Amino acid sequence: MRAAALENHDTQIEEILVVTNENHRFLVLNQLKALTLTTKVTILLESESKNTAPALTLAALAGRDINPDSVLVVTPADHYMRDLKSFNVAMHQAIKAAADGTIVTLGVVPTRPDTGFGYIEYKGDEACKDVITFKEKPDLDAAEDMIKAGHHAWNAGMFILRSNTWLEAIQRSNPEIASSINTAWQKRVSDQWFTRAEPKAFAASPSDSIDYAVMEKASALNVAVRLVLLSAGWSDLGSFDALDEIEAKDGQGNVLQGDVVSLNSSNNIAIASKKNISLLGVHNLIVIETADSVLVANKDDAQSIKALVGLLDKEHSHLLSEHTRVNRPWGWYETIDEGENFKVKRIGVKPMAKLSYQSHQFRNEHWVVVKGNASIVRDGEEITLHQDESTYIKKGVKHQLMNNQESLLEIIEVQTGEKVVEEDIIRFEDKYGR
Repeated sequence: MRAAALENHDTQIEEILVVTNENHRFLVLNQLKALTLTTKVTILLESESKNTAPALTLAALAGRDINPDSVLVVTPADHYMRDLKSFNVAMHQAIKAAADGTIVTLGVVPTRPDTGFGYIEYKGDEACKDVITFKEKPDLDAAEDMIKAGHHAWNAGMFILRSNTWLEAIQRSNPEIASSINTAWQKRVSDQWFTRAEPKAFAASPSDSIDYAVMEKASALNVAVRLVLLSAGWSDLGSFDALDEIEAKDGQGNVLQGDVVSLNSSNNIAIASKKNISLLGVHNLIVIETADSVLVANKDDAQSIKALVGLLDKEHSHLLSEHTRVNRPWGWYETIDEGENFKVKRIGVKPMAKLSYQSHQFRNEHWVVVKGNASIVRDGEEITLHQDESTYIKKGVKHQLMNNQESLLEIIEVQTGEKVVEEDIIRFEDKYGR
């Protein structure tokens, strides 16, 4: 919505490009549909994570194909902006300054010494200032010194630049990224929902950030980098600490969401999604409960979350790849329980949506409608199930589940058989091209 809101009589938004991972494609698609944007949106899919420099290169190639003179507004999706009007003013200043080939970054006016952000040192009193250097995340003493000295802004990772400016810079700075991503773009495959960079070429690209690849080398690359200050109630939602700034608190300074009770506890963040969280005599904690995991952290150690995820990847990798709730173009499913030869799912099918016409080699399925009406094709025969009614789909039988109503359809599915895995699907027809 922030991107679409930038359009005015001087600025035309030709297209919104969303660069995301293959695993997040249906979540992004559903969120975009909920926004009902009038501006054209293209979802660019990465087959794997390669950091921000390859992602921007992919977007720049798409932008150049749309318009050789296009200006890209590059912004992470996980930012909160309290004052949208001030954000738009700063962005329009930056867009104007980027037209001549300058790279412009929005630097957030710091409100405290923070060790979780990189910093940008700048000079000049005009609206668009000269960047002196980009600084890494500092220790607390260095952050305090920069705040006292002034002329430093938080690096929020927002950049405004012409597509060709980035493509020329990345070619000089890291030709391997430029070559790999260009090949991946030339061999891309598109369907009605997504544009996929060719996986093998994309995987060959080095992983690097925008800052490391270009911004910190800008002077050597003969690229001008300037800065527009942003004071718009910005917060980086990439950390739980950010909730302290934007969410309402109780009388003891707690941010509490979901089924949470608190006694003699203060300065905590507690978010419950399924189960109750009870806080008793604890302080300065982050407690996050989800269907498949619980996080308990000291706020003072919140910046170590990335290291913790790395440990999880080594010892419990399934938690990062196999989520309890999975989004699909037709809706979602949620695993409730599973054992050696069974799995129980709660399935939600969006209005006027349908699953693929399919069969299974190894599993049987029992369906119970708990909300709405289900239209079912089973070996060519169509039946309708109402709430509290059920049916049985034997393995090998071709079938399809449809929601022909204007409200959500929910069913409970019990899978049984020698193998109950997601890969056990043979599709004969699918409107989503899978």
